[in-house]
Amino acid sequence: MQVNVGEKIKELRKRDGRRQEDLANALGITAQAVSRWEAGTCYPDLSLIPAIANYFHVSIDALFGYQNDREGKINAYAQEALRRMFNGEDAADTIQFLRKCLEEFPGEPKLLKHLAGALQAKGYQEADPRNPYLEEAAAIYEELSIRDPEVVDSLLSVYARMGELEKAENKASSQPRVELSKEVLLASISDSVKAGQYRGEAILSLLHALERITENAVLRNQELKDSREGIGIMEALYNLYEKAFDGKSYGIFHSDLCMLSLFCAKTSATLKEYDQSLFFLDRAHAHYKEYSRIMEVSMQGIPQEPHYESPLLSEAKGILASFVACKPEYLKNIVNFYPAKLKKQIMKDPKYADLFTK
Repeated sequence: MQVNVGEKIKELRKRDGRRQEDLANALGITAQAVSRWEAGTCYPDLSLIPAIANYFHVSIDALFGYQNDREGKINAYAQEALRRMFNGEDAADTIQFLRKCLEEFPGEPKLLKHLAGALQAKGYQEADPRNPYLEEAAAIYEELSIRDPEVVDSLLSVYARMGELEKAENKASSQPRVELSKEVLLASISDSVKAGQYRGEAILSLLHALERITENAVLRNQELKDSREGIGIMEALYNLYEKAFDGKSYGIFHSDLCMLSLFCAKTSATLKEYDQSLFFLDRAHAHYKEYSRIMEVSMQGIPQEPHYESPLLSEAKGILASFVACKPEYLKNIVNFYPAKLKKQIMKDPKYADLFTK
C-alpha cells in the first residue's frame, strides 16, 4: 500500500502541476512528509486520506489504485453525453443526465466539461444572454481552466455571448502568444525523435486556428461578407487544407472543410449564383457525411489512431481542439436560399436523403 499511495500522489501532483509544498500547505503538514510518502518510506496518516483524495478530485479507491470500473463508467457516461449533444437532443435532458452522473462521481473533470458544454448549448437558446445556464457554464469552465487550458476557448465564447468582453479579453491576454504555444515550441525541437510528429501537429493546430479566425473575420467584414472576394479567401484556405493533407485522409478536419464549403455555398446562393452554390453544397455534404461517420465510431468508444497520408502530416497523431460540428441543419439552411423549384428538387434528390429524412 505504501508504494501505491506514494506513487499515486506523485502522479496526481505532477498531473495538476502542483509542488510538494502546495499539497503540504493544503494539508497543514510539511513538504518533507509529502516527500517521504512519494519516496515510499512512509505513508499518510489515515485521517489525511479523504483530504488528499479531495485535493486531487479523485475517489479514495482511485488514490489507493483500486479503480474497479470507475474509469469505465465515467467514459461510458461521457460517451452518452457526447452522443446526446451530437444528435441534437434536448440540452436540458443532457444537463439533468450529467448532474446525476456527477452525484455518483463528484467533481469529475471529464463529466464537468460535458456539463459545461450542455449548459452552454442551453444558454445559447435563451433570449437573454445573461442567463443562469451561461453563468454556470462560465463558472465551471473557469475552474476547469486551472488544470485544463483546452477549455479556455469555450470559456471565451461564453463570456463573449454574455457581453463580458473585459473578462474574455483578460482571460485571453493571460494565455501564451502563438509562437510560445506548446505545439510551436515542440515543433522547434528539431533533434527530437518525435520531431516529425511535433511539426505535423503544429501545422494541424495552426491550420485549424487559421480557419476559425479567417471565417470569423470574413463574416464580420461588410466588404467581404456575401461577396466573391469572401468566397475567394475561403477557397484559398480550402485549397491550403488540400495541399497540406494531399487531398486525402482529413480525419476530423472534415468538419473544417464542411464549414468552409458551407460559407461558399451560402454566399454563392446570396449572389444568386446557384450552379456554383450547388457545387459547394455537394462538397460540404461529402465532408459532412465523412465527419458524421468518424464521430459515430468515436461515440461507440472505439479507439481511433489518426492517420494522415500526406508527407507533411504523416507522423502527426492528431490534436486537442474545439471543432464546430457540421450539423445537418447547417446544410438544410443553405437550401432555404434557393428558389422554390430548386429547393424542391434538392429535397427529393436521393443523394441528400440523409438530410431531409431525419
